[in-house]
Amino acid sequence: MKLFKYTVIAVSLSLASCGKSFLEVEPIGQLGKEQLFSDLNGMRDALVGSYNLTSRFFQSQYGIYGDLRGDDVQRITNGTQNYMLTDYNYTFDEEDGTGGTLAIWSTGYEAINNINNIINSAETVRKSLNGRSDDFNSYMGQSHVLRGLLFFALANVYAQHYTYTADGSHPGIPIPTVTPLPSERVPRASMKDTYAQIIADLEQGITFLGNSTGRTKIYASADAARALLSRIYLYMGRYEDVINYSSVVLTDGKYKLVNAEDYKNMFISDSQFSDFNSINSEVIWQLNLTIRSSNFMSSFYSDRVAFLAYPSDNFLNLLGTDDIRKSMFELQSSSKRYMSLKNGKYSTTTDLNWPVNFKVIRSAELYLNRAEAYFHTQQYNLAIEDLKTVRARALGKNTTEIVVEYTSPNELLELIKLERRKELAFEGQRIYDIMRYKESLDRGAGCNSANCQINYPNDLFILPIPKSELDANKSITPNPTVNK
Repeated sequence: MKLFKYTVIAVSLSLASCGKSFLEVEPIGQLGKEQLFSDLNGMRDALVGSYNLTSRFFQSQYGIYGDLRGDDVQRITNGTQNYMLTDYNYTFDEEDGTGGTLAIWSTGYEAINNINNIINSAETVRKSLNGRSDDFNSYMGQSHVLRGLLFFALANVYAQHYTYTADGSHPGIPIPTVTPLPSERVPRASMKDTYAQIIADLEQGITFLGNSTGRTKIYASADAARALLSRIYLYMGRYEDVINYSSVVLTDGKYKLVNAEDYKNMFISDSQFSDFNSINSEVIWQLNLTIRSSNFMSSFYSDRVAFLAYPSDNFLNLLGTDDIRKSMFELQSSSKRYMSLKNGKYSTTTDLNWPVNFKVIRSAELYLNRAEAYFHTQQYNLAIEDLKTVRARALGKNTTEIVVEYTSPNELLELIKLERRKELAFEGQRIYDIMRYKESLDRGAGCNSANCQINYPNDLFILPIPKSELDANKSITPNPTVNK
């Protein structure tokens, strides 16, 4: 079953323009809500639509945003194309139709509403399983993991990072676990409560998926949930939990790093378009689509003709000539600019076979998560070993050939952070790392943005709550400065 191939549930976004909050948009479909969620087949079909919506969410504005807002990317600003230009420039419009402000909010909650209906159909569906409890557990587990991932993504964009306040008491996002009735107004939870819901969803996903048959890597799994918890606990500064969850996933070697010579293939091999068993061992979870849109990461960053953003010289200079990661950036003769291949294809691959996917999480990140956590728990030798593992692969060497030189603990931390920056570039995470490190944004020489430096802390690091949401839902507090 190819869950990415079609959408069973459609959501009428036009309702929001008629004074309805995006949080209360009702899913509609050919089958009708009562019939769709009355049995296990309906639950399965609803999950198909939820994967489609979630995959589009991560391939489009949200996926682009994480690097575009950071310090490794330059936006092509000439011409009439203004897609996501406000996000790059850190200029704000509560009604922005060409950037992330409205699109990330609406598409994120659209997907969540569909998933909520799956989860809340459980008691009805449970009455008619007819021996298919494994399927039921699988669908429920996947739904919880998807919802936790989406709540996490929305919190990244519309709320300051978890440790912005010492106790996480600053505003997070609305966390509806059922689709609100028209009369209900869902306020923003604190960031502490937002993360509590994210963790609860992922842990519930692990509980359901632990006893169900494993699927291919385009589906949420218990290991994917554990890997995401490694990232989430890193954002929270709960380092022992980072070590525990990273180690559980890494220990048995199931997600072995690819060799340097296979690194590019991991991202752009067209076999993963249809043969999901060919997805590389390093990939823990990826979201696949069969069609590509002009507003996807694949077009924005990796279309040889129409790409709109490219790696800055400052970033490219971080990569040595012997670093395999430099091969992920291809010089285009027409523009004289380098283009990222992280979301691209081989020049010989047809557009119809473009492997449109979003790498949710790879084992390389878990080594870096754990290295950072080992550092913060003063286990410096273990931190160095994980750092060497990632660096050795990048240079096509054995870990015994890698020497990590530093003169102070802080210098070691900077080396870990730099390795993370190089390894995860153009995978949608950079700005969230800058924020959680409590660093200022400095795009350096050659920056062509309206804002090249933004000091931390700063209200500008997060997007406005869309005006249409504020108008429809008076219980939601706006974000300071960016909401006018």
